[in-house]
Amino acid sequence: MHARAGLILANRAFVDSAPGRHGASRPVAASGGLLAAVRPAIAPWEGGAGTTWIGAGLAGGDHELRNGGGVELVGLPQGVLRQRRLLFDHGTWAGHYAAVSNSFLWPLLHLVRLPLPDLTAYYPRPATPLPEEWAAFERVNQAFAKAASNEPAGTAWIHDYQLGLVPAMLRRLEPGRRIGFFLHTPFPNPDVAAACLDAAGLARLSTVVRGMLGADRIGFQCRPDVDRFAAWLERFEGLEPKGGSVVIEGRAVSFDAYPVGIDAAEVDQLASLPGRSPEAAEALAAGLPLVVGLERSDYTKGIPERLEAIAAALDAGSRFAYVGIAAPTRAGVAAYDRLETAIAQAATGARRAAAAAGTPFVQLRQAIPFEEVVALQREADVVFTSSLADGMNLVPLQAAVAQSRRLPERRAVLIAGRDAGISHAYGASNAPGLVSIDPLDRAATAEALRTAVAGKAPRVSDAFIREVRRNDARAWATQFLTDLEDAPC
Repeated sequence: MHARAGLILANRAFVDSAPGRHGASRPVAASGGLLAAVRPAIAPWEGGAGTTWIGAGLAGGDHELRNGGGVELVGLPQGVLRQRRLLFDHGTWAGHYAAVSNSFLWPLLHLVRLPLPDLTAYYPRPATPLPEEWAAFERVNQAFAKAASNEPAGTAWIHDYQLGLVPAMLRRLEPGRRIGFFLHTPFPNPDVAAACLDAAGLARLSTVVRGMLGADRIGFQCRPDVDRFAAWLERFEGLEPKGGSVVIEGRAVSFDAYPVGIDAAEVDQLASLPGRSPEAAEALAAGLPLVVGLERSDYTKGIPERLEAIAAALDAGSRFAYVGIAAPTRAGVAAYDRLETAIAQAATGARRAAAAAGTPFVQLRQAIPFEEVVALQREADVVFTSSLADGMNLVPLQAAVAQSRRLPERRAVLIAGRDAGISHAYGASNAPGLVSIDPLDRAATAEALRTAVAGKAPRVSDAFIREVRRNDARAWATQFLTDLEDAPC
């Protein structure tokens, strides 16, 4: 039996709009890890029942797709989706998304162990929001809470830091509604966060935490996130968490780790296709081990550090082909401009080392179709991710399933950052194939890569693949929603 959510709230709409023929808008399913993870929890809308998705409409045709009540029924392969699309003016959305969500919360939440702004030239310090920016963040969260309160009674599942105020706002509007909240990012170390924030910034983060506590149950990606959250509650909120629960205003709020999974069936189906990634053609023709790096071009991903490790491994005598693809994100934001400069400099050094070694090297800044992503994951001998911190990092999980198409002795080695959720969720299990590294330790990272390329590290095992399949996105959503229904309300 699979639990389904009656009401899902996320920062973005599940279905975007895109220009169609003759200028008309057409619905297009959006992409992203959050949407892919939550998709199995959606119940098709039929007979006046199912899942309603509340999200922000940002594309140009969104005004056309909404009906007069702001609700649309959109046909998807898995059935009809009922969606309530919220629209915001440019100034409000800029304050909510660019200023508070991306310039304050995103860099802050990833400070799980170290003060990263002090250790790299490109990682930004969390920017304390201006009063008008924070007011915009509150308006957007209030609009989501109000929209949810206008829906029929039922469980509301709220997702991620952009909507961190919504649980408490919705609780005030509807004290009896069952509310769940899931944080897809890490939760920061209280000591590191305090060292990187001024008093106003600390107060803003405290407000978000208090907003999250409006839920009946809060989910995190891994156990260290739970522990850091409990430490924050005790140090900054004056609360006494015990056994994964805390009492606030007479209510018990429970919280636990729910490592997110992937749509393993989708990855398996794409991995069965015969096509090869064009980016890997030269590498495969060279007959060398293929090292692959895939992610968004984000400053949390440790891309410059990975490229420096690649250069060091090549300089030390390793021979391998490298294909790295980083999809652009958040163009025009100063922190990302600094990141691109750092990536370009590191790529120049790695390209020079590859030329000296006579090995293929590709580093692209572009998005590629998901079927090509899976093809690269299937063909790789090393899948090299290097997040400085990450909620989960789904790339190694996808790669494990894609590698199931290969013989066990020919499968890849997966490398992941020690502060990514996957290293906590899988690194301590009896499922060989995952190697955890500290990307900021360049010598150790380069040595881990050399060991993997030489075939001296454990390859993706059948046990690892079984674990990934067992803990897929459907199992994740079912477990959280089941525990939410069992939580006291």
